[in-house]
Amino acid sequence: MVSFSSEVKRELCNVRELSAGEMSAMLYGLMFAGRTVNRKPVIQTENADLIAAAKTLSEEVFLGAKTETTRLVRNGSSLYTFSVKSAQVSELYGDFSMINPEIVSGNDSDAAAFLRGIFVSCGSITDPKKEYHLEIVLPEDSRREHLAAFIREHGMEIKTASRANNTIIYAKESGLIEDFLTYIGAGIYALEIMQVKIEKDLRNRANRSVTCECANLDKTVAASEKIRRDIELIIEKGEFDSLPPELRETAELRLANPESSLSELCEMFTGASGANPPISRSGLNHRLRRLSKFAESLRNE
Repeated sequence: MVSFSSEVKRELCNVRELSAGEMSAMLYGLMFAGRTVNRKPVIQTENADLIAAAKTLSEEVFLGAKTETTRLVRNGSSLYTFSVKSAQVSELYGDFSMINPEIVSGNDSDAAAFLRGIFVSCGSITDPKKEYHLEIVLPEDSRREHLAAFIREHGMEIKTASRANNTIIYAKESGLIEDFLTYIGAGIYALEIMQVKIEKDLRNRANRSVTCECANLDKTVAASEKIRRDIELIIEKGEFDSLPPELRETAELRLANPESSLSELCEMFTGASGANPPISRSGLNHRLRRLSKFAESLRNE
């Protein structure tokens, strides 16, 4: 089963519609997120789509340059190593010690393509149905603060943290993750996260509503049971006939309809006494409290 993160990366590896500048910026992102071996950038990954994208980008950016891809099979998985055999790489991109402003200027489309290459190379995102979490782990630790600052400069308040002697760049807020995916060209997956968030919110509201209704029902049942015991005590003590007419009527209706709500009981008073208008909920509550108070006095005696 293809993971959510793999689906996003596969979409982002489709580079045919990028402009020349965006292709150069994305390839720069792939190399910036790779390793430096003998002062040359090397891309290592298990993602065949990434290698295909790197090859396409290199052919477009470095016309006629020779590329090399090796494949190492280990424990049933393939590890690809890709590099461009040309002096044009260092001439165009520099030494990768920091982000080259000549390649990634203030142009949003180039900046987005650069971050697209970064994410495809060393980023990951958790299935939003489980949790909201996006992270980037560059193999070259010295480059991470430059990258985090670059992302913040483009309006996304990314965070950094240490994990196992490594610095990770991450986001846990769904809105920030949506903004990042939209920015780098994966807007369809940002919409998917929004949809998941809406569904979660609706489920949480429904659960809270059910919990509240159950709690209210429990309170209603408990209150009904208490007033039933109070009324039965009044009858056992032979004091029922001494009650005022309105309290006797209330007690009789409550005993005859133990599962009815207060609103339902209020409607019954219209038929029982001909009252117009019928008794209100507050009026009924007042009568029930009087019955309980009278029963309590009998208990104390």
